[in-house]
Amino acid sequence: RNYEKGLGYEEDKRLAYVIAILGERRWDALAKASGLRRSGKSCRLRWMNCLRPNLKHGHITQDEEHLIIKLQKQLGNKWSKIAKQLPGRTDNEIKNYWRSHLRKKALIYEQGPIQHSP
Repeated sequence: RNYEKGLGYEEDKRLAYVIAILGERRWDALAKASGLRRSGKSCRLRWMNCLRPNLKHGHITQDEEHLIIKLQKQLGNKWSKIAKQLPGRTDNEIKNYWRSHLRKKALIYEQGPIQHSP
């Protein structure tokens, strides 16, 4: 895993331990109880986007790409609704992937095969 913004392995372990005891709520209280010099929002985002045990880590597969393109066409930019169809992926991860990789691909798919004139 990447250890971004100074939140290292030991801090991640401490945060996960406190969440295991107190649960996923009252993030300001969790931040205080953990002893980390982090805001509740920072702890929540770290947990939701990086540390939750049910998260998938690694590259988005071609099947996931096709599903994201299909769902984005149906639902628009409703990333949390799209994420519910991709277990283990976060809405933020899907949104970022869409904006950096898939938006242009989706436009090309919509246009269909390129027609060359003789």
